[in-house]
Amino acid sequence: MGTMELRHLRYFLAVADTHSFTRAARRCFVAQSALSQQIARLEAELGTALFARTSRTVRLTEAGRLMVPLAERVLADADEAVAQVRALVGLRRGRLRLGVIQTMAAVIDMVAVLDDFHRAYPDIELQVVNDSSSQLVEQVATGSLDVAVVGWQPEELPPTLGHRLLGQDPLVVVVSADHLLAGNAEVSLDELPGDDHLIQFRRGSGLRQHVEAAFSRAGARLDGSIEVAQVQDMVRLAARDVGVAVVPLSATAEVPNGARVLRLTDPLAVQPVTLAYDIRGTSPAVNTFLDTVQHHLINR
Repeated sequence: MGTMELRHLRYFLAVADTHSFTRAARRCFVAQSALSQQIARLEAELGTALFARTSRTVRLTEAGRLMVPLAERVLADADEAVAQVRALVGLRRGRLRLGVIQTMAAVIDMVAVLDDFHRAYPDIELQVVNDSSSQLVEQVATGSLDVAVVGWQPEELPPTLGHRLLGQDPLVVVVSADHLLAGNAEVSLDELPGDDHLIQFRRGSGLRQHVEAAFSRAGARLDGSIEVAQVQDMVRLAARDVGVAVVPLSATAEVPNGARVLRLTDPLAVQPVTLAYDIRGTSPAVNTFLDTVQHHLINR
């Protein structure tokens, strides 16, 4: 291309679009004299005029009309090259801040996802935090986290967040071997004795939100509640007859001896697991992580 530069092509397209050296100079944030000089250099290098100029109009010559799509293609290719290189640099030097909830084991093996991601992109810095769904959603919305696995349905997320529903885990009731309903295979929440204590997960969690919604649908309530911060502690306390617990089925894979796991008759009683991210701007690291998650979902 000789001494031709990309800026020459940008100036040329600006004049072709505005039909004015003055307006093109404003668009390109350069002095009109400088823009005119660069257009003249481009025409000298090409050996032909690109514009027919009069005191009132600026119009493309035949050569100028031929040049427009060529210049657009060169600039598009240059922009794509820059984007590709920046994406590569982002995957080599980027950072991924991930938030996860406790209750997602049945839906996706996040440890396996992170293992694959780290092996493919070992130079990306990984930061993983655990918190309640409400806190994680807020942190993604404010930019403190890049992506989070939360216990909310997609429609419960703010409109600025993108989402992928990873799956849903049925909710079950855990009771002790001595409980009145221990011999049942399944129950409705309104069958639980009113003097039972409900062992609840912490406030702000998706699990607590969906358990409370299930009780509301059943028109049921229990006398008191006990709040704990670990799902497995809910199961262990229920097994000791401290109260009853409603937890995702995956949390009962290893229940203490004597505990009973009862299915719920409510088909809407589930723990959703959703991936949330900010759609207003994602980094190469986030996009690649989303692809890794999708690969695991397809091949599980």
